[in-house]
Amino acid sequence: MGPGPGTLSDWSWGDKSARTVSFAPANQATSNSFYVAYDGASQEIYVPTAGGTTILLNRRTLKPVASFPSLVGGRVARVTPNHEMVLELSTSALVAYSTGLRHQRLFSQSVGGNAVAISPNGQDAFIGGNMDSTVTEVSLPSGRIVRTFPVRQSGDLAWADGQVFSANIQTGVLTAIHPNTGTITPIATPEVDPTFSYKDISQATAGFMQLAVSPRQGYVYAAGFSGHILKFSAQRDTYLGEVAVHANPKGPDRLSGLAVLPGGKTALVTVENLKETALVKLGSGKILQLLPGVTSNRWITVR
Repeated sequence: MGPGPGTLSDWSWGDKSARTVSFAPANQATSNSFYVAYDGASQEIYVPTAGGTTILLNRRTLKPVASFPSLVGGRVARVTPNHEMVLELSTSALVAYSTGLRHQRLFSQSVGGNAVAISPNGQDAFIGGNMDSTVTEVSLPSGRIVRTFPVRQSGDLAWADGQVFSANIQTGVLTAIHPNTGTITPIATPEVDPTFSYKDISQATAGFMQLAVSPRQGYVYAAGFSGHILKFSAQRDTYLGEVAVHANPKGPDRLSGLAVLPGGKTALVTVENLKETALVKLGSGKILQLLPGVTSNRWITVR
C-alpha cells in the first residue's frame, strides 16, 4: 500500500548476483507496482503502477523505452498470448490496452482484484482478489463478463492443465476451477494460521503467497509464509506435500514470491522477512544460491 521503492530485479541462471534497476523515483505512487507483465514479441516488460502510468522496460537492458497513461491504482498486468493486448487490474477495475505504439484503451470492466490468469488460447481471463467473494471469467478480446465462480479470497491465480487454481491465504485452501465443466474442487492443506489477519499479513505464520506452475503444467506450487513450498497435482487436484526452505537459522522463513525455473526441478523464492531470494531444489528445499537484498512478492519467468 502507498508509495513504493520503484525498483525491479532481474536474475539469470548462472549469474552470481541479480540486477536491480529503478523504474521510477522512490516514495511515489508511480513507484508502486505489484505484478509486472512480459511481452515476448516486443521483448518488453510492462510495469503497471498505482499512480496511473505504465512503464515499459527493455528485457535485456532493463531501461525504460516507453510509458503511457493507464488505470489509476492498477498494479497488476498480464499480456495476452497473442501479444495484442495487456490487461491491467486495480482493486475495482479491469482495463485492456493495445500493445501497439498508441496503447489504446480497448475495454474496461468494473471487476477488480489482485490476481489474473489467462487461458493459453487467450480467449478468457479469470479475475480474483483477496477481498472478493468470486472469481470472474471475462471473454477476450471483447471484455464481456461470461460468468462467476463462488471461490473466495484469491490471493493469486494460476492456469495449469486446463484449470484455474486459486490460493486462499487465510484458509490454506487451494481451489481448482474447471471452466469446461464448472467443477470446483477445494484442496485443504496445513498452511493455516488460525490468528491470520488481512490487516497485518506480515505477521502471519502461514498462508499462501505466489503460485507457480511446472513447465509441463502437471504440478502447481505455492510459497507459504510457514517457510514451506507446497506441491499439488494439477491432474488429480490433490495436495502432494511440502518441502521446507531453511534460510533463516534464527527464526521464520516467510516465503512470498515464487517462480519455477525451466526444467521444473528448481525455483526462485523470496524469503520476505530476510529481504533475500533463494535458488532452491523443489524436491528437497535445499538452497543452492542466495541473492541478498533481492525481494519480490511476485516473480515472473522470462524465456
